[in-house]
Amino acid sequence: MEAEGYEPVVFRSGEYKNLTEFSLKPSLFYYGANDDVNIAFGKVKKGDLVNAVSTINADEIRKFDNVQDIYEALNGRVTGMLGSTNIRGFGDALFIVDGLPRDINTIHLSEVEQITVLKDINSSMLYGNAAVNGVVLVTTKRGEAYKKRLNVSGYYGVSVPKMLPKYLSSVDYMELYNEAKTNDGLTPQYSAETIADYRSGNMYRYPSIDYYSDDYLRGFKPVSRIMTELSGGNDLATYYTNIGWDRTGSLLDFGEGKNAGQNQFTIRGNVDLKINNWIKSALDAVAVLDNNKGPVGNYWSSAATLRPNLFSPLLPISMIDPENELLKGRKNDVDGMYLLGGTSSYLTNPIADGYSGGVNENIRRTFSFNNRIDFDLARFVEGLAFHTNISFDFYNTYNQSINNGYSVYEPTWNPVGDDIVYLTKYGTDTRSGTQNIGSSSFQRRFGFYWMFDYKRTFGEHRVYGSLLGYGNHYKVQGDLQGNKNANLGLRGMYSYKNTWLVDFSSAYVNSVKLPEGNKGAFSPSLGLAWVISNENFMSKASAINYLKLRLSAGIMNSDAGIDGFFFYDNTYSGAGGYSWFDGTWSGYGRVSANGANVNLGYEKRRDINLGFESILFDHKLSVDANLFSSVYYDQVTQPATRYPGSYTDFIPYENFDSNSYKGAELGVSYKQKLGDFTLVVGANALYATSRVEKKDEIYSNAYQYRKRHPVDTRFGLVSEGFFTDQPDIDNHAIQAFGKVKPGDIKYVDQNDDGIVDGNDEVQIGRWQAPFSYGLNLRLSYKNFTLAMKGNGRMGADGYISGDYYQVDGDDKYSEYILGRWTEETKATATLPRLSSVANTNNYRTSDFWQYRDNWFTLDRVQLNYDVPENVAKIVKMKHLNFFIDASSILTVSKYRDYKELKVGSEPLYRSFSIGIKTMF
Repeated sequence: MEAEGYEPVVFRSGEYKNLTEFSLKPSLFYYGANDDVNIAFGKVKKGDLVNAVSTINADEIRKFDNVQDIYEALNGRVTGMLGSTNIRGFGDALFIVDGLPRDINTIHLSEVEQITVLKDINSSMLYGNAAVNGVVLVTTKRGEAYKKRLNVSGYYGVSVPKMLPKYLSSVDYMELYNEAKTNDGLTPQYSAETIADYRSGNMYRYPSIDYYSDDYLRGFKPVSRIMTELSGGNDLATYYTNIGWDRTGSLLDFGEGKNAGQNQFTIRGNVDLKINNWIKSALDAVAVLDNNKGPVGNYWSSAATLRPNLFSPLLPISMIDPENELLKGRKNDVDGMYLLGGTSSYLTNPIADGYSGGVNENIRRTFSFNNRIDFDLARFVEGLAFHTNISFDFYNTYNQSINNGYSVYEPTWNPVGDDIVYLTKYGTDTRSGTQNIGSSSFQRRFGFYWMFDYKRTFGEHRVYGSLLGYGNHYKVQGDLQGNKNANLGLRGMYSYKNTWLVDFSSAYVNSVKLPEGNKGAFSPSLGLAWVISNENFMSKASAINYLKLRLSAGIMNSDAGIDGFFFYDNTYSGAGGYSWFDGTWSGYGRVSANGANVNLGYEKRRDINLGFESILFDHKLSVDANLFSSVYYDQVTQPATRYPGSYTDFIPYENFDSNSYKGAELGVSYKQKLGDFTLVVGANALYATSRVEKKDEIYSNAYQYRKRHPVDTRFGLVSEGFFTDQPDIDNHAIQAFGKVKPGDIKYVDQNDDGIVDGNDEVQIGRWQAPFSYGLNLRLSYKNFTLAMKGNGRMGADGYISGDYYQVDGDDKYSEYILGRWTEETKATATLPRLSSVANTNNYRTSDFWQYRDNWFTLDRVQLNYDVPENVAKIVKMKHLNFFIDASSILTVSKYRDYKELKVGSEPLYRSFSIGIKTMF
C-alpha cells in the first residue's frame, strides 16, 4: 500500500483483514521512498544532496509527454544544460547507463527510470578523468516486489519535412549561368533559342528536373511504435522486460524508395535475485536489432548537386521509334513506360538507382550485458556492503546490398519533331542476385567496478563512505590502442540532523597517455550544504518550506583532452624519399614530428560552485540556482612560441593553454490547483561565458590574439559592401584572394597596410550561445491535460556555408541566389555577383555570411485524455490514456530558414501522432 507523501507498507493478503482503516506514516520531506536520487556509484535521498545535481523522473514526463528520445527529453528541461549533451558550455558530457559508460542512442525513455545530471566536479569526481565535462546518469527500470505491471502503448503518426531546398528551373539556371559567364568576361553558354526551347518545349527533350517535387517525394513519411513492458516479483526475485518495435517510412515515392524505411526491434530485460540473506545478484541484457533499408546510392546528395537541365532521368517509350533495335532488345524498363535516361558523363543517377540499382540495407546490432553482485557485510561490520558490477557491450554495423547494373540511354531527338530517332546506350543491365556484405565495423566495451560501501546512523549523525575501483575499455575495430580509463575513488559523506551536510569525493586517476611517473594523479573535491530551513530561527518563516545552501569545489585531473598516445615521446613521420641502384630501389625518410617531454602531465579543471535550493509558499514554488566558475588549465599543445622557428620539427607537447568558464543557472517551477484546474509552469535559464586565459599564439597585430576572447570566438574578415565599379577597386586596398571585379565583397583593411589578407581577421562573432532557456507548461482540467515544452537561445552567431548559398563554378543554383549583385541591383543586392569560375574572394570567413542566431523552438505539444477508472475497469484495465502530440512544431527566428533547411541530406521533420497507453 502506498500514497504520495507517505511511507509505503507491504503486507500479506489477509494480514489485516479485521481492520476497516489503515494508516500510513507521513514521509519526512525529501527523505521518502520516492525521493531516491541516483548519483555516481550509488543513490542518496534528495535531502542529502550536497552538489549541483538535477534529476528527471522519466515516468513523470511520460504521463503527459510521449517523447521517446533521451536527448529530446533533456533539451530545455534540465537547469544548466546547453542543449542535450553540453553541461554549462564546457563540452560534451560523459553518459553513463546503469553505472557504466554506454551509448544512449538506442535507449528509449520508456526504458528509463531516472536521469541524473552531475554538473559540478564534486558530484562527478568518482568517474575519473573521463568525467571532466560533467556526467549524465541514465538509470533504467527494474521490477519491484509485489507490484505486478503490464503496460502497453503505441502510436502512429507522420513526419512532415520542415523545409526542402528550392532550386531554380532550367530556364532560370541557364539565364543566370550566362550572367555568371558574362561577369567573368566569358561568352554566354546558352543561346536565346535554347532557353526558349526549355521554356516551352517538350519536358523530356528540354528537362527541368526538380528532385524535391512530388514526382519523386511524398509529402510525409509514416512513423509508428509499439511497446510492451512487464514487471513484478516478490522479496526473492524481481523482473522487468521492455519490448519495443519502431517503424519509420521514407519520403521517397518511386521504385525501391516506396518500400524504404527503418525497423528497430528492442528488448531489455533484467532480473534481481536474492541468493541468500546477505548476497544479491542482478542480471541485465539488452538487444537492439536495427535495419535501415532503401535504394542504393544517396538520393539527397545527388538531388542537391544535379542541375535541372542535365538530362531527363526517364524517357517515354511512346516517344521512341518502336523499331529501334535498342528499344526492342532492352532488358529493363520502368513499368513498361520508360527507359532510364542518362549521358556518357552521368551513367548513374538517383532515379535510376531507385528503380533499377538494387537494394541497400544498413544493419546495426547492439548487445549489452551486466552482472552485479551485492554483498551485505553487516554480519562483520554493521552498515558495510560490497558491490561488484561488470558489463560487456558489443556494437556491430555492416552493409548488406544487392547491387544491380543498369543501362541508361541518351536520346537523339528528331530535329523537326518531338520523337526520339536514335538511342545511345551506356552500361549493361545485370541482375546478379548476389548479396554483398561490406562496410563492417565492430566495437566493444568492457567495464567494471568494485566498491565497499558503508552507511550508518548514530543518533542524529549519519555517515556514508565508499571506496571503489573503476575501469572502462572501449575499442573500435582497427584501433590498436583503444580508449582506456581506470581510477580509484573515495567518497565520504556526513549529515548532522539532516541540516549540516558534507561530501568529500576524490579519485586517483590513471592514464595510458602519459609517461611513467606521471600516469597517476590525485583529484580531490569537497562539498558543503546547510539546510537553513531546519534551523530553529527559521520556524516563523512560514513562506519558506525548504531552503538549502550549497558550496562545492575541487580539482580534476583528466587526459580526455589529450587526443592521442605517446605525446610524451619522440615521434617521427615519413617524409621525402630517396632511391638507389639506378632507381630500382627506393625508400622513405623519417623526420621528427615532435620532441620528447617526460614531464607531460594531466590537463586539469578547477571548479567552484555556489548554489541554493528553495521550496516556497506551501510547496507551490520551487527555485534552484547556481553560480559556477571553472578553469581548464595545463591543456596540452605544442607551444611554438617558446622555441625558435628552426626548432619546428622538435617542439614537444607541453601543458600550456588555459580557458575559463563562468556563469549562472536558474530553475523555477510553480504549481497551483484551482478547483478542477491544475497548472504547472517550469522555466530554466543558463548564462555561460568563457575566456581564453592563456594560449600559444603570436600575431602581427593585437586584435588577432585569441587571448581574452571567448573560447568560442569566430575570427574573420569584416565586410563593407560590394565593389561598385573599377575605380572603387582601384582606390581600395588590394585584396589578396584573387582578382576582384565589381560585385565582389569588399573587406576592411584593419591594419592599413594596403593589403587585405589573413592579418585583417578580427573577432566577428561567437558560435555558442551564452544565454539559453527552457519553458515547460502543463495545464489539466479534470481528465484532460495539455503539456507543452520549448527552448531557446540568444547571443550566438550562425554562419551560412555550402553550395546552396555560396555558388560558383558549375554549382546548382538555388532561389537564394536571386538576390545577387548586378549593375541594375547594385544598390539593393544582398549577395555578391555570380561567377562561373571558382571565386576565392567572396567565400572567405567573414561577417558577411554571419547572422544573429537568436531563436525559440516549441518542441513538444501533447493533449492527453485519461479515461475514468470506472470505465477503464470495464475493459479490464487499471489505466487507459489517449493522446495526440506534435514535435518540433514552431521555430521563431528571423533566420528560421537557415536553421530548418538541410541540403544534401534528409530533411528535418515536424511530427504528428495519435496514440494510446494502457496499464493492466
